[in-house]
Amino acid sequence: MSKLREPIEPPPPAELKTLIEDRDESGLLRLANLWTRAIIGIIGIVLPLVLIAGEAFFLRGGVHVRGSLSAYYHTSMRDFFVASLCVTGFFLATYMAGTKSLDFRLSLVAGLAVIGVVFFPTMRPHLLADAPRCGVTPMPDGCSSIQQQLGERLAASIHFTFAATFILSLAAMCFFVFAKGEKDRSKRPEMATRAWTATVVSACGWVILGAVAWAIVGGLLNVTIWELTPLYLAEVISVWAFGTAWLLKARDLWKAVGPTQSAGPAEPRARAPMKAEPTS
Repeated sequence: MSKLREPIEPPPPAELKTLIEDRDESGLLRLANLWTRAIIGIIGIVLPLVLIAGEAFFLRGGVHVRGSLSAYYHTSMRDFFVASLCVTGFFLATYMAGTKSLDFRLSLVAGLAVIGVVFFPTMRPHLLADAPRCGVTPMPDGCSSIQQQLGERLAASIHFTFAATFILSLAAMCFFVFAKGEKDRSKRPEMATRAWTATVVSACGWVILGAVAWAIVGGLLNVTIWELTPLYLAEVISVWAFGTAWLLKARDLWKAVGPTQSAGPAEPRARAPMKAEPTS
């Protein structure tokens, strides 16, 4: 069995494209991580919008929102909701896999948690007080097999536990991985990183925590803005914040896959040995 390896120090953006063209292992690994960050970030940004627009298209009605993003499991957008979260969970769980890094540990927890959100659905929305719950016979409409086996309330409790773990893990990545990485990058002139990027990533983490606090306080006070419940707002703000952070961390992708800036041949240069330090 192969041992976990220490993550290597990322190459400067100016050198990354050369490493990829040379099929260098460190460059290809860096490129894979950048693609992972970009995909996760894009899904986080577009998911709430696609859920609203998609349901409006299928129902041929006006634009309406549900009480939470998780409630779209019980709508015509279930397949897209499940697929998006499963893809996100897969990329999170495999991000930096095989390394002894905090990146891998936190993203693994977040990935497994968001997959748990999918497999343990929240309660069906708009149920009447005397409506039969999942777990009774015959099985009520809209119940998943897990809800039928565990009961609707227990499945929902597990769902919210996974959801909280997922959101808090993303906030932890913003603080302890991404912001720290940006600070380390700013100390290396060849990385061409501005100091404000660490502030932006940290702000994304605080936004996530603020959204969680709003979900709790707004829920207790029963504050609803139009059709937007505190839980829905908190979830959308959280996924947008984490999507922004991941896209910011993927900003070197265009430099890696975009057109070469210089038409002349690159001069060969000696490469410094890779250090066994966490990636930024």
